[in-house]
Order: sequence, then structure tokens, then C-alpha cells
Amino acid sequence: FNTAGSMGINAENIRLDFGRAQQRKTAVVTQLRKGIESILKKRGVDIVIGRGRLGSERSVLVNDQTIGFDHCILAVGSHPIDLPGIAVNESGIVSNKGILSLPAVPARLLVIGGGVIGCEFADMFECCGSRVTIVEATGSLLPGEDPDCVRMLAADFKKRGIGVMTETRVDAVHKQADGTYEAVLSSGETARAEVILVAVGRRPNIADCGIPETGIVCTRGKIDVDEHMQTSIPGIYAVGDAVGKTFLAHTASHEGISVVEHLAGNKAAVRYEAIPRCVYTQVQIAGVGLSEHQAREKGIDLKTGKFPFTASGKALIEGSGQGFIKIITEAQTDAIIGASLCGPEVTELVHELSVAISSGMRSAQLASIVHAHPTLSEAVMEAAESVHGKAIHIF
Repeated sequence: FNTAGSMGINAENIRLDFGRAQQRKTAVVTQLRKGIESILKKRGVDIVIGRGRLGSERSVLVNDQTIGFDHCILAVGSHPIDLPGIAVNESGIVSNKGILSLPAVPARLLVIGGGVIGCEFADMFECCGSRVTIVEATGSLLPGEDPDCVRMLAADFKKRGIGVMTETRVDAVHKQADGTYEAVLSSGETARAEVILVAVGRRPNIADCGIPETGIVCTRGKIDVDEHMQTSIPGIYAVGDAVGKTFLAHTASHEGISVVEHLAGNKAAVRYEAIPRCVYTQVQIAGVGLSEHQAREKGIDLKTGKFPFTASGKALIEGSGQGFIKIITEAQTDAIIGASLCGPEVTELVHELSVAISSGMRSAQLASIVHAHPTLSEAVMEAAESVHGKAIHIF
């Protein structure tokens, strides 16, 4: 997508860019799908197209076919949560799937939900020229992420004209005679838009899969699993959104690999504290493990180190000096238990900290690793040095 909203590109060019982006999306998805199908076939995997349903503890029904198994992995995914009285029609009121198939960029976009999905699409469509407003029921965007990171994102949104209304609900939506939608807000205000994106979370696809009927234990709409992803029925495993640990694609993939490793006799369990989470907005946000706020809520005696990108030569050269890297450690052991990142390419930089947490690394060890200069990743080393007040490029 071209940064049309901030560069003043005319409406026709915005439409052309949006059309090219949709064509590129279709081409990439097709290429990836064909690649995966080719790999599966070369490895001797039979593919059956259809809707599957557990018929028993050792069989799946697909169309009119019964397929027996010794072991089964349930990877049924999730679907967007609906709001009462606001029916998604995938044309004017859309989900995160329908918004990718819009025929044109809407002049105004109202986003219900200020989580990761809502923020990413708000960012994207502002770049394409939409006037965007986000309505979030809680007191902040990205609930659960580091407040310092969220403040930087909110400031960027304000600078770009993306409206953010927190502690506000959408009570009703009415279609107008001109085809637009009017949203009635809990504040008593109204908001008009050509398109409304409902992005208030996702719910596991438990219904109509035979999961409860087979006797698999579920809690609050999620499949219960043990440390090896096995359900209450031996031999049946569940991964991904159906388990609802993080609702991230890379988590689901890792969980699936862990199941196969378990079946092969390897007992390593998934370490969720080392799984990174990323927000792909222009001001990128990433995190792994506990945030500072979460660690304090748990009563952990902690120390933090923080390094701003304003002190990074590489970031300044690239014109991306906003943001920081924050490392959270356990005070007594110096073990790294979390990190929060905001700024240029932090969705790439976060993995060094995932490795640190996974390997039980201390911040002093990370600080001792020589990083090339000039690089953005130097900020990771400097943040680790900052835990003990030894960062030399900040005072």
C-alpha cells in the first residue's frame, strides 16, 4: 500500500494502488497455497477437501466418507466475534476477511475494536486515503500491551488524523438512504462511515465439528489441552485458535510441530513465554514474555532497561528515531522475563529477545554480545546494558 493519506496522492492514484495491492494479495496467497499443496503431495499426504466432523473417538466424517485415525490434530481455527444488533454483511459492515475484498477504498472507515486487528487495518486504510475512526470499549488501544508502546502508537494515530475514542461502545448501526452507515455511540455521539469494520476479537470454531459431542472437554468455548496439546481424549490433539492461547499463526504452527515431536517420543512442551507478538502498524510494536505492567501485577521484583531509538544512529539515518526497546528482568537472578519494543523494524528485532528468554539468558550476558554498528539491533544490546546502568550512548 502506498502511504497516500500522508503524502497527498490524489484519489485516482489511491484507487489504483488499492487495486494493485488486492491483485498482489491474490497472487501471493495463490503462490503460497500452491506451494503448500505441492509440499504435502511430495511428502505423501492425502488431501480431502470438505467439511470434517468427528464421528467418534477414532474417526472423522468428511462429506460421505469416514476416515479412521490413530491420532488426530484438531486445527479448526476461529471466526470473528459478532456484536449484538450489528450484522456483518461483508459489504458495508465487514469482518477482517471481508475488508480485504472491498472494491474500493472507503472515504470514511469506522473501526469497532482497538486491538491488533483494528489498529492494523486502521493504519493501512489511512495510508490508502480513508478518514478513519477507531471506537474501543476499554480505556486504551491494544489492551495488554506495554502502555509506553501504546502511547507512541496513539500519538502517531493522532498526528495522522486517525480518530480514537476509548471507553466508548457502538450501541447501534443504521443504514442511511445514501448507502452510508450511522453508528450510535454510548457517549451519545454518532459517527458516519461508508464501511464499518467489526474487529472485537475471535471465537474458536467449536460448534458443528463434533467436538463436544465426542466428549472432548472445553472451557469457555476453548478446547482444553495438556502441555503436549492433547485433549481429554488420548490420541486427539488440538492446536491454534481452537485452543485460544494467543490467536497467532506462528503459535499454531509451533503447537502443531510440538504435537508431532510428542508423537515421535520427544517431550518438549510449548513455551508460550518465548513466543513473540507483533503489531504491523507504521509505528511497529512487538513484545515477548511479560510486559513491565504484567510483571508488576504478578508481584515480581524486577529491573528494567530501556534504550530509545533517538540515540540510534541507524534509526536516525533512516528517519525513524521514534520508539524504544525495553527489557524486563527478574531483579535477583537477572533473567530476562520479557521485552516490549516500539519503533523501526521491531517486529524483526524481537526474535533476539525470544531466543534470550527461551535460553534463560541473563541481561548481562545479552549486553556482552557484540552487535555490529551501525544497526538497529544495537538497541537490544544497549537496552540490556541499561538494566544495570551501563549503556554508554544514553545518560
